[in-house]
Amino acid sequence: MTYCDILIPGYYFCDLIFTEIPGFPTLGHELYTGSLNIVPGGCLNTVAALRRLNVDVGWVTVLGSDMFSAFAATWITRENIRPDWIEHIDQPIQRVTVALSYPQDRAFVTYMDAPPDLLARTLALVQTRACQHLHFTNLSVDPLVVDIMNVCRDAGIPVSMDCQHRPFTLATPLLIDVLRGANIFMPNADEAQRLTETDNIHAAAEILRQFVPLLIIKDGANGSHAWRDGEYIHAPALSVSPIDTTGAGDVFNAGFLAAWRRGLDLADCLKWGNIAGGLSTLGYGGAEPAPTLELLQTHL
Repeated sequence: MTYCDILIPGYYFCDLIFTEIPGFPTLGHELYTGSLNIVPGGCLNTVAALRRLNVDVGWVTVLGSDMFSAFAATWITRENIRPDWIEHIDQPIQRVTVALSYPQDRAFVTYMDAPPDLLARTLALVQTRACQHLHFTNLSVDPLVVDIMNVCRDAGIPVSMDCQHRPFTLATPLLIDVLRGANIFMPNADEAQRLTETDNIHAAAEILRQFVPLLIIKDGANGSHAWRDGEYIHAPALSVSPIDTTGAGDVFNAGFLAAWRRGLDLADCLKWGNIAGGLSTLGYGGAEPAPTLELLQTHL
């Protein structure tokens, strides 16, 4: 049986990132941008960032026969990402995002072919204890997720979960059950407020921390926040001049989890996350500029 330290189920994206944009598109008008970069995205942001931080990371995914999957496969080989749980099938699995990236925020247009579901495979893997830690890169509200989390709880496998932009609130069926199954929940400020229908992160945190033992809220240039039991910690952001913020939250997660798996204290885990996420904004996308362990450590 093959094992890894952190197992991540999820899909790749191919991100087409336009930058140096003179305004915002309007119907009937054409904008010429100063730069275009084509980079891997989706789960690859966190998987690649963990790999560069010397974490033994496994990726449960599927790639297709299309040119975007081929781009991801080439990049996976280049980064020496483990192929153990990467399935290749003979059908298109196009997952493409066009990102209009401005220095402080971005807008997206996305197309996704429907790939095979990964949750049954993930459940089978955690039942065999194939990992020491399970990380979901988005908030997935599904009965199988609850089953996976229950197996992890019984096996002593911690579960962390990001949020991403999802049209959910706490009234969404099963959502609270999913949150209760996570050991660490890691939304950004906007996501936390949307879930809780509040207008500031501290109000959101007061609600969310009822359901999850460790709540992390990523707050961009304001740094990151953590709540655990009665403890609150804030860590300031790394001072950088961002080129592109696409994927920065995913790379934050990698930095945080790399430190967490090393047994560092919570304040240091936030610091690692802030450094990793901050450095990732100095290039395009999340995976491509994700820092190595050596580079991250120069900023500690």
